[in-house]
Amino acid sequence: MDSPVVVRKRYQHFFAWTFVLATILALGLFWAELAFPPPPVPAAAPAAAAAGTVNPNAFDLHDLQLLVMVAALVAALASFAGLVIATPLAWLEVRRERTRAAIESALKRQDRIDRLAAARIANWPGGRASRTVGHLHGHFSGGR
Repeated sequence: MDSPVVVRKRYQHFFAWTFVLATILALGLFWAELAFPPPPVPAAAPAAAAAGTVNPNAFDLHDLQLLVMVAALVAALASFAGLVIATPLAWLEVRRERTRAAIESALKRQDRIDRLAAARIANWPGGRASRTVGHLHGHFSGGR
C-alpha cells in the first residue's frame, strides 16, 4: 500500500490534468460557439410550433454542443476545487514527513555522538575503564 504522500500526489496530478483537459474542452467549444453561431430561428417557427407541426423531441447539434460545454465547465470547476484542496494537503504532508525525517536523523546523530563520547571517556586515563579492580586495590592498600 502506498504512503499517504504518494496517494495525495496522485490525487493532485489527477485533479490538475482533469482541470487542464476540461478547460481546454470548454474553451474549444466556446470558441466553436462564437466562430459558428447557430442559424437564426425563422419567423415561421413559432407559428409552426403553435400549430403542432414541429417535432418536440428533435435534438439539435447545437443543443449537444451546449450540453457538452456546460458539462466541461462543471468538470473544470470541480477539478479545480479538488486541486485547491489536494495541493495544500499534499504540501503539508510532505512538510510533515521532512520534519519527521530531520528529527529522526538528528536523534540518530545524537545517539552516535553519545556512543562515541562514552567510548572516548572510557579510554581516558582516570575514566571508568581505567578504574579496574587492580587499580583500585593499589589505592586502598597504600601501595604505589
